Amino acid sequence: MKKIMLSCLFLVVMLCLTACNKTSDESQALETSIEKEQNVEEDTKKNEESIETKKEIDEDISNNETQESLPQPVSITIYYSNDDATAFTSEEVQINSLSPEEVLNALIEKGAIAADVEILSFETTTVDGKSTILLDFNDAFASYISSMGSTGEYFVMGSICNTFLDVYDCEQIQVTVDGDTLSTGHAEYPGYMTTFS
Repeated sequence: MKKIMLSCLFLVVMLCLTACNKTSDESQALETSIEKEQNVEEDTKKNEESIETKKEIDEDISNNETQESLPQPVSITIYYSNDDATAFTSEEVQINSLSPEEVLNALIEKGAIAADVEILSFETTTVDGKSTILLDFNDAFASYISSMGSTGEYFVMGSICNTFLDVYDCEQIQVTVDGDTLSTGHAEYPGYMTTFS
């Protein structure tokens, strides 16, 4: 009888232990499942944050490219005759973008050149080791400068030369009209000119 009791007791203990192990395994499985869910949620959150960060970076890059592609205002120094045509006056002005047309417009606004003057071509190059501007105007420029006296002509040519040489940081400039040598009633301009004083 004692043996049967012991056997029964042993059986009961074994069943309890098995049940405990099973409950423990279920607990561990439940904990593992919860951890996996939390990891998935964390990964999803990190991915969402990463996507947001990438979008912000892409927007910043796009905005920077847009700003870079838009013309940027530039400060330049223009030269023109003083009121009594005895010396050059210089003034710093803002132009919308650095282009020969914008530089010319700044000179037109100061009255240094007539409003109907246009640039036909503009090139910076190197001639005999010197940084050079090749500037070609329309016929209106020849008409305008030819209608002046020699002093007026000097200051118009000086305004153009000094301004363009300064803006484009070049050593010499050649001014032509319709691709030909500029000739006025007072002078011919076949070669390269430097800064006027």
